Amino acid sequence: MEKIKLWIIFGMIFQIIYSLDNGLGRTPQMGWNSWNKFGCNINEELIINTIDTLNSSGLLEAGYKYINLDDCWQFYRDDQGIIQTNETFFPHGIKYLADYAHEKGLLFGLYSDAGNYTCQGRPGSLGYEEIDAKTYADWGVDYLKYDNCYNQEIPAKMRYPNMSKALNETGRPIFYSICNWGEEDIATWGKDVGNSWRTTGDISDNWKSMISIIDANNELSEYAGPGGWNDPDMLEVGNGGMTLTEYKTHFGLWAISKAPLIIGCDVTSMSEEIFNILTNPEVIAVNQDPLGIQGKKIKISNITDVDPVLEDSKLIIVDCDEKDEQKWYINEDGSIRNNNNESLCIDIPYCSYDDVNISTFTCHLGDKSYCSESKNQMWNYTDKHIVSQMNSTRCIDVYNHVGPYVQTSECDNESDSQIWEYDEKNHTLKMNGKCLSSIPEPQTTEVWAGKLDNGTYAVLLLNRGTVKSIVEISWKEIGFNNTQASLRDLWEKRDLGIFNDSYYVYLDSHDSQLIKVTPIDDENEEGYDIITFIVIFGVCFLLVAFIFSILFYMKKKRGNEPVIRDSHTALVNNSKNDESNE
Repeated sequence: MEKIKLWIIFGMIFQIIYSLDNGLGRTPQMGWNSWNKFGCNINEELIINTIDTLNSSGLLEAGYKYINLDDCWQFYRDDQGIIQTNETFFPHGIKYLADYAHEKGLLFGLYSDAGNYTCQGRPGSLGYEEIDAKTYADWGVDYLKYDNCYNQEIPAKMRYPNMSKALNETGRPIFYSICNWGEEDIATWGKDVGNSWRTTGDISDNWKSMISIIDANNELSEYAGPGGWNDPDMLEVGNGGMTLTEYKTHFGLWAISKAPLIIGCDVTSMSEEIFNILTNPEVIAVNQDPLGIQGKKIKISNITDVDPVLEDSKLIIVDCDEKDEQKWYINEDGSIRNNNNESLCIDIPYCSYDDVNISTFTCHLGDKSYCSESKNQMWNYTDKHIVSQMNSTRCIDVYNHVGPYVQTSECDNESDSQIWEYDEKNHTLKMNGKCLSSIPEPQTTEVWAGKLDNGTYAVLLLNRGTVKSIVEISWKEIGFNNTQASLRDLWEKRDLGIFNDSYYVYLDSHDSQLIKVTPIDDENEEGYDIITFIVIFGVCFLLVAFIFSILFYMKKKRGNEPVIRDSHTALVNNSKNDESNE
């Protein structure tokens, strides 16, 4: 404990004077991570096969150079405090894998935690930063993902700088990926400490999780740039929970947002369609653009003449009026379902442990592939409190005691905003006489845009609705006033032509189009016409002058030639001369 206290003091001093500059992360990192697909089920054979596939399949050539082991590779610490692996699963040790990765042209990464334990209960690095950093460097590690579990409630600013300093002091360039789930305003100071920082909770392999996470990441666009990137978590592309259309949108959103492109599927068995999504060179070029400006959402439009989306409806308190949106069923399985659609359950977005607005989402109880094994949809109704089974310290609460929004907060028996009266007959949940109600979300289309290094723009047009819809954008909305622009479809790798003032496209549900927009300078066009006129006029002038000079030369030449007379003319002239002489 004393050792940890000393590290807190060092961290407080260090975070004031230190600024990270390890020369890494000039563009968002690209690679592969074991967690999303394999969790703790990792071993040496799996990593060797993945290294071979990255090397031989074209993924390395596409830019995916890091291969990263996530949680569960570590096992215990020896008497000197040095972290050790489980020899059953990694018989040759970590250095062997790092060396093999390097031989194949890859860089090698590991995972640890800024707490006493990792999220899966393995030894963490809190208090062992210097020992672990030196060990990683000795093994040839090039990347560290640093998690946030079991952190002893020590502020992140006191913990993460210590590992940053320790890594840099090894003398080996090691990419530092901070994973504190977006807490404690990490985006505002992460660039001084790490090369990337998580902005959200964990992603799940479904549309709602993916789209809500990129929404949260979008709010922090100003903090990203070369050397340090917002990280909305790893890719789920290829894990099976979304359609190919949704995976294409997922990848396109990560690309334009300058998010790390860390593959999370089994690359040894991916389909050709997934491979094509992950390796599209023109889409990847947007992500790796050296200017490093994170694209962001610039336009939202409601889809008219279509019902709002019930899924992901926000929860509020309103005056009671017996509408279906205000009727709820507390079920024996722990779910709380809405009468408007019994397939929707009250849900804690992203399985967040923070104060977060709750909503309804498609019930997935029993599905352990979701975060917290779906316990984010399970509740206990106890003493008029609605307590989360995911975290028994969190209760459903009315924001600021008056609402209208409803959130999860620390359970407080003294707070009347957490007292809910459940009327089993009318199926209402009331707080201070007001009813809990859902508000269906309107169906929308969106446009995301970001400037690229060569003066062009990456633009992503997105249909978030459930029906086919038109998505429109004007050049002024993107940020330039030129009349014309040339467009290229990056997914299809084809030019679309030149468009005046604006562009639109019809997109199916959850589909998107990623285009590159190149403004055509109006002034240059006018200038080009003037220059063309001058050039043509000059050429004509020279041509005419040349012709006149030839004619003049020919005339002058004829005037200088001697007069040749024939014999008859000469005799006549001589005769006339003789007569005049007489």
